[in-house]
Amino acid sequence: MNENNLEYLRKTLDGLGFGTKLNDVLETAIRREMPKFSLGITSQRRPLDAKDPAAPRTDHLSFSINFNRSRDSDMYFLNSYDVTLRQANSPVPRSQNFDLARDHRITALQAHKLLSGLSLEKEVFLRSRDEAQQQGAPSEKIPIWFRLNLDITDAYGNHPLRTFRPEYGYDLAEALAKYPLKGLDTPEKMQEAQTVLRNGNYFHTELTIGKKNVPVAIAANAQIKTIDIYDRNMVEIRDETIFPERAKAKQEAAKQESAAENSTAQGRTAEPLPWQQEPGQETGQKRGR
Repeated sequence: MNENNLEYLRKTLDGLGFGTKLNDVLETAIRREMPKFSLGITSQRRPLDAKDPAAPRTDHLSFSINFNRSRDSDMYFLNSYDVTLRQANSPVPRSQNFDLARDHRITALQAHKLLSGLSLEKEVFLRSRDEAQQQGAPSEKIPIWFRLNLDITDAYGNHPLRTFRPEYGYDLAEALAKYPLKGLDTPEKMQEAQTVLRNGNYFHTELTIGKKNVPVAIAANAQIKTIDIYDRNMVEIRDETIFPERAKAKQEAAKQESAAENSTAQGRTAEPLPWQQEPGQETGQKRGR
């Protein structure tokens, strides 16, 4: 057995958030020289929208971690893991396969956030270290936003994992500034909110609606370059509720446009069709002499 390889796999499991519970069964599987195998682990976590740190752990996650042995050596590789999330408020479980190389080493905690419908940002290498060394360039990192499209599944039963690079143009500070949020009036508070949101968490604050300040939870939404806002019952608060005057102005503009179109249509003179005759023209067949 390759002891260095075993130690590397143990560190990888720990770095992905699986801890050390699987160390013994991992070593047993490798000693048996199995060509491939999967190890399972479950965890219970608090829902990510829970504000109370003492809230019950009602989110159940099941992981199946997949290993393969090299064809040319005694080394094993951790290639991917499958995860299923079952939530108390949702009868339908959500499942996903995360490939470590393809999906930029999504951790167990990040998988929980993505399957819960949140966006998160993480720094990833533009190219692998081996590729960088071959090209003589540093393996620089860039920040990329991630979000699962939970409305659909692909041919493999996975939700498409959307990624948004800096050139996509999602400006989190700009998105926050569009709303009358309370408590973000200093650079320190704004930075705190952005850090929480970039890590794929909800940020709890207050929002001014009319003359009232209401408690809300907000989350980043990289796909549509905005933030999602929820009330204390996690019901989404839409822009027309926050900015009723804008919604009213939009409705009035739509009414005026519709009225203008109707007026234009009524003012048009209908042209006679080719088979229509002018008024007073005889329609009967003339008799021959």
